[in-house]
Formats: sequence, C-alpha cells, structure tokens
Amino acid sequence: MADAIGVFVAAIALAVSVWSVFHLARQTRAAAEQAKISNAVAAVSANDMALRALREVHLLLLERPGSRAYFYAGKPLPEQPGHQDECDAITTIAELLADVMSSGLVVHEKVPDSTSAQPWTDYCRHTLASSPVMCDLLRAHPAWWPPLARLLPPG
Repeated sequence: MADAIGVFVAAIALAVSVWSVFHLARQTRAAAEQAKISNAVAAVSANDMALRALREVHLLLLERPGSRAYFYAGKPLPEQPGHQDECDAITTIAELLADVMSSGLVVHEKVPDSTSAQPWTDYCRHTLASSPVMCDLLRAHPAWWPPLARLLPPG
C-alpha cells in the first residue's frame, strides 16, 4: 500500500512538473513576443523623434528663403564682408541640424530593430555631401558630433 501511495505521489509530482514546464514555455513565448513588440515600438518611436526634430530645422529653413541651398545644394557660406548676420544664422541652423542628425544616428544605433537606421545614415551622408557648411562645421569641431563626423566625405 505504501508503494502505491508513493507511485501515486510521484505521478502527481511528475504531472505538476510537466504542467510547470509547459506553463513556463508559454510564458517564455509570451515574453519573447512582448519584447518583439517593445522593440518595434522603440524603433518607430526613435524614427519619429528624429523626424520631428528634423521638421523643426526644416521650418527654420522655410523662414529664411534661400537657406536650403546651404544644406542640400552645395552652396558655401558667403565670404564677402557684410554678410556676417547671414553667416551666423546659417551656422546656427547647421549646428541645430548637426545635433538632430547626430542624435538620430545614436538613437537608431541603440534600437536593434530599427529598419530606418540605414535610411537615416544615408540621409546624413547625402546631406554632408551636399553641404559645404555642414562639412566645414564638422571639420572645425569633430568632437562635438562624433557619430556624424565619421560620415564626412573625404576632403
């Protein structure tokens, strides 16, 4: 009789153990799915943050007709005397744009599931290739925006 009770208790213990393993597997699967969803949300949020900041810089460009050419059309800062206010304004916008671009690179690098990391990097490279103002600023202050300075075109 004692053997029967021992076998019965062992069977119940085995059944509870099997149930625990299945329950743990289900919880692990749910946690993995939750982590996947969280990573996707973080990736979307990172891209949204970068694009919102970029929109703010673009609004500044809209307020200064002709300023877009300094960042996307290869126009250098004017060298003639009497243009200091324009140079200061464009340099300030360049600093803001460098902040946004560098921050976007860092944020996208930190989010493993970001599908917009490569397009953001491509945008930064394109902008640097199209903007002597940005290149001059980054070459003058490479330690201020290290992730962005690494993307500078040669020269």
